[in-house]
Amino acid sequence: MKALSLRVFIWLSVGLTALRMASAIAYLLFGPALDVAPQHVTTQIFFVLSKAFLGGLFWPVSLALAGFSNPLGWLFYPWWA
Repeated sequence: MKALSLRVFIWLSVGLTALRMASAIAYLLFGPALDVAPQHVTTQIFFVLSKAFLGGLFWPVSLALAGFSNPLGWLFYPWWA
């Protein structure tokens, strides 16, 4: 039973990470322009992608900190964040 629950947890983590990364990449490609100075664009892109990746990977903590106040904003970061 432990092996099954671990597999479910891992696949849930992978799925949430993939969904948040896809949403962040779509935001960077098709969303509004980044509101930063031109010299900080690369930093902002890295920030958006890393926040999406780490928020999906460590979803129990991230959901507890930010997800309960805005669940759709957490799931489809950064569209509704």
